Amino acid sequence: MTNDRARANDLALPVTRRTALASTAAAGAALWAGASASAPEDPILPLYRQWVQARKDWHKYADLPGNEHWNMPESIEAADREDRAFYAMLELTPCSMEGIAALAHVLWDLDGPSVVPEHPEYAEQCERTENKLVRAIWRSASGETGLPPDGRMKRHGIA
Repeated sequence: MTNDRARANDLALPVTRRTALASTAAAGAALWAGASASAPEDPILPLYRQWVQARKDWHKYADLPGNEHWNMPESIEAADREDRAFYAMLELTPCSMEGIAALAHVLWDLDGPSVVPEHPEYAEQCERTENKLVRAIWRSASGETGLPPDGRMKRHGIA
């Protein structure tokens, strides 16, 4: 019997270069998945969630009668929370795709289209080179399609 053939009572398949490489790759993927599952949360993400909530709150109060100058205590407090979260994020480096997506969304909100999505120029502004770059980074890092949420944290379907 040659070395290439399995013995009748041998239940294991012969080890070939292909099976050795496949099992090594599978083991590496399993180790990476286990390591990433136990990895701590990206430090950007809690700050990003605070920033998103502060933006939502600010817009909620900005629309109230009597708050046309955004000087109600609730508006001021929401703006302060937004600023604190924003400036804290600036000091950090994302360590996950979610963190990169979060910062891309913040950049979109800060420097993306300067008009609301309902404005006739919105689609044109979305097509500017710098905005297309931010959109591409956000889509890649978030796994989402379309555009990042607008300033009111609503999604719009323009690709």
